[in-house]
Amino acid sequence: MKFLLSFSIGIICWPVLEYLLHRFLGHDLKLKTLFKKEHTRHHAETNYFAPLTYKALAAAPVCSAAVLLVGYLAGSWAIGVTFTAGFLAMFSLYEWVHWNMHASAPSSKLGMKLRKHHLAHHFHNPKMNHGVTTIFIDKLAGTYLPVEVVKVPRNIPLPWLFEKGKTTIDPKFAKDFLLK
Repeated sequence: MKFLLSFSIGIICWPVLEYLLHRFLGHDLKLKTLFKKEHTRHHAETNYFAPLTYKALAAAPVCSAAVLLVGYLAGSWAIGVTFTAGFLAMFSLYEWVHWNMHASAPSSKLGMKLRKHHLAHHFHNPKMNHGVTTIFIDKLAGTYLPVEVVKVPRNIPLPWLFEKGKTTIDPKFAKDFLLK
């Protein structure tokens, strides 16, 4: 039971770190880091994602520290490992969800809601909507921007958004997206 709990807490902790990294390292703090450089490029080229090698190199010390810190605090290295496994599972889900938002059409109401939230961050106001896998942290932190219709620049390549062979928005997305 304690391992399931520590795994679950790891899952819950990822969205908090996701929000903090995205908001502060990606936007608010004026630090010159590789994270900032790659994040800025992702905003300029919305279909660009930092190489997984960069992410793995950053994740290794963070995960090592999590195992050590949580293991020490819990008095069990196994708890530290299961916490970190949950954290990594959610990080992996985040990577897939984020890529999917840019690369393919939404397949559920939740997918559409998260996609609109995230794309509003890209195309409406980069100081708002920092959560990718969650919206509630933006609501708690006062950085939530509700958007009914996302205005997408015409020059942004989101192939899933368009009718096949045309430059117009697919009718099934017309109530949620508009070309500007």
